Amino acid sequence: MMDKHGKDKINFHEGHRERVRKRLLADPDMKTFSPHEVLEYLLFYGVQRKDTNELAHKLIRSFGSLAAVFDADIEELIAFPELPERAAYLIKSVLPITEAYLKDSKNETAVLNTYSDVMSYCNNSSVTSGHKTEQVSAIFTDINGRVRNFAQINGGGNSSTTIDIPKLYRLASACKASKVIIFHNHPGDNMYPSANDLFTTSTIIITLASLNIIVADHIIRGHAGKYFSFFCNDILDDLVEACAPFINTDRYKYDLKPLVNDDASHNVILSEKDVAELKKQIREMFDSDKMRAYLDNAIKHLELAKKKDKGK
Repeated sequence: MMDKHGKDKINFHEGHRERVRKRLLADPDMKTFSPHEVLEYLLFYGVQRKDTNELAHKLIRSFGSLAAVFDADIEELIAFPELPERAAYLIKSVLPITEAYLKDSKNETAVLNTYSDVMSYCNNSSVTSGHKTEQVSAIFTDINGRVRNFAQINGGGNSSTTIDIPKLYRLASACKASKVIIFHNHPGDNMYPSANDLFTTSTIIITLASLNIIVADHIIRGHAGKYFSFFCNDILDDLVEACAPFINTDRYKYDLKPLVNDDASHNVILSEKDVAELKKQIREMFDSDKMRAYLDNAIKHLELAKKKDKGK
């Protein structure tokens, strides 16, 4: 194919791609690559014989950043003009492939005994790092805090989370964990739990209690290394107590060693007044028709997950 000047476009693009590949050999960490050049290189393998540099620029301008392109829904990518469907799926595969690599390469026998241990472990994961939407992960451990599994259990919007109950049940059942630490991000500045976070935690408590697995903590990460711990702020027990009609609360009078709070400068502790307000919110929430309907729906999903698991 010739351009208006009579030059072979295909040969031009192939020559450019070869130069970029050679550049990658010289700079395997891509430290000298700008965001659009990183995306341009990836698109070589999803877009044939076209200028992927211009397409990379358009994608980043449209979504706002390289990270936002990788975070985009597959439907948004498929609908993007000039982007082939195979390239859309290639882009969408980057984060899960990266997560699989990180999970496989780091020490799967890590022991989490302190909050510093947990934060260090989670900060090495792409699951909640740099996302513009809320991402919820579960760290499954044995009774001594030894990691059994680590997985994302949702996909959320800017200010909400929806737990995949069948997935949570399946993962928890498979790894035979004794306890779970829930970990998720708040994309905005506010790291304090929302009503939806309280709903979510309740769902997780009920789901895992059916397998005799304890929710040891729910940690919300904010900005600048700060995070909020349900356990350290004394509201986890209130949620467990509120879930009592649905679980065996004797199991939660446990002797599992709690995480050591060795990171007071980052582990945000609310004032007594704010904690009291949260506790009041929990009581009122569990008395509401909305919460009862929410938990009824969650339990239906849980029962379906149990039946499916037994049918295997």
